[in-house]
Amino acid sequence: MKKNADEYLFNEAVKYLGKYPATKKKIKEYLQKKIKNKKTYSRAIFPEGIDKDKLIEDIVDKLDELKIINEDRYLDSMFNYYEQSLFSIKKIKNKLYQKGFDQKSIDEYISGKLYEDPDFELEILKKYIKKKKISNLELSDLKKKLYQQSFSENSIYKLIRE
Repeated sequence: MKKNADEYLFNEAVKYLGKYPATKKKIKEYLQKKIKNKKTYSRAIFPEGIDKDKLIEDIVDKLDELKIINEDRYLDSMFNYYEQSLFSIKKIKNKLYQKGFDQKSIDEYISGKLYEDPDFELEILKKYIKKKKISNLELSDLKKKLYQQSFSENSIYKLIRE
């Protein structure tokens, strides 16, 4: 039996979120793909003249209202993962943006982290050097390697001064 489009798409979004954590942007993209899929039309009833973008927006708002999507917790989790991976702040920002977080949220979160610990990137840098066993490289080679990993000039300079 066919369901209403909003009910069907809401259930699909919940199923997706059950398998994968996602941002609002990712859910919107997923629902847009679902709407473009011909199988969806055999499973759901779309009223004539319905604004599909508005429908998707309403579903995402409902998921957010019900706290099914929790971007803040997901952002924190992804940030910690990238921090453990010893990525530079710049690289972490890029990765989070690629994941679908909006730039403002990323900047606010990272500013908060840097406010708590101004030498945050320096700590990552030290761990990176230790893990990769590159402390015995010549100064110019070490700098080059660290710049390639997108570490900030300020952090590299602080490290060299120590």
